[in-house]
Parts: sequence; structure tokens; C-alpha cells
Amino acid sequence: MIGHFPSLKMKRMVAFESLIEQDYLYVLDYEREVDSYEEQPLIIEYIWQGKIRHYTPDFHAVRNQHHELVECKPQSRLHTEENQRKFVAARQWCQESGWNFSIVTDGALRNGPRLANIKILTRYARLAIDPNSHQRALVYLQQIPSPTLAETAHVLNPTDPRQGIATLLCLAFHHQINLSLITATISPETRLTLP
Repeated sequence: MIGHFPSLKMKRMVAFESLIEQDYLYVLDYEREVDSYEEQPLIIEYIWQGKIRHYTPDFHAVRNQHHELVECKPQSRLHTEENQRKFVAARQWCQESGWNFSIVTDGALRNGPRLANIKILTRYARLAIDPNSHQRALVYLQQIPSPTLAETAHVLNPTDPRQGIATLLCLAFHHQINLSLITATISPETRLTLP
């Protein structure tokens, strides 16, 4: 599965070569601590059985100004001999370069509702927000502790709460308001707070 992901953070199309990579791009694009990222950033050379081999990690991410190489792999393929050799080479390269090396598996990435919730927020990320709605949402959240998504949407747009929900989900993608991504799938009963 290959394709391109329309990254808001990087302001370009980012290539991916698997569904795991595509899913991880949603996470990279959403997470506040990720400053930047790029696909297939470099080639690591290593020796195996007397020959030079090459390994290209899936991503280079900068998180809070710390560099990280990331490999996305199905859990079922983690322990193959070839992958273990590549991971050893990557860890050694990262240690010498002062970077971190991470492996993201399909099981870890897709465990629980977090990824699905990030995908929901991403659908609304490009919405143009009316500044008055933005301000009303912030004021309401300052006055009312942990209102639901539905309650807040109704305050923003009593005649069309769906538009209010779209505004709130856009604000959540951009970290202007908080909602839990890990406890349950986003619903009208999801509680909102200020950052």
C-alpha cells in the first residue's frame, strides 16, 4: 500500500509505503511535541556476512528538538533475522549520532481509540474557524467545567450544533481545547477542557 499523506504540519504530501506508515503519519501530524518529520530520511550502511548492506528507516521525526528515527513494522515481522540486523544497525547509528530509535508496531499504534480519534480530528483540521466562535468556545470553557461536546456545540451554534461540533473538533486538532483521545471514541458526550 503506497500513497501520499496531505500533511498540515509539513505543508506537503508525505509519501508512505504501508498502512502502518499511513496511520503513523496521522499521529505525527497531530502530536504537538512533533516539530517536524520526513519520510525515508537516510540510508544506514552495515556489514553482514562480509557485504555492505543498506537500511532505510521509515521516518525521521524531531520531537521537542530531539531527533528520532522511526521504523513502522507489523508485530508479526519484528523478530525476523533481517529486521533484527537492521534494528541493530539503526540503534548503533542513532547512539553514535545522539538520536533515538523507535519501532512502531501495528498492534501498539491501533490499540484503543486514540488513532481513530486522531483520524476524526484530522477530518476537521482544515476547517476555517470563525474568530467569534473560537472566542465563544474559550469563554464558555472558562466558565463551565468540563462541558460535553454537544453542550458546547449548542452554545456555539444553537441552530446548527453540527457546525459547532465541527468547530470544536478543529480546535481540538490544533490543541486549542482538550478532549480525551484514549478513554473512548469521540462522541457528543466527550468532555472538553482548556489546555
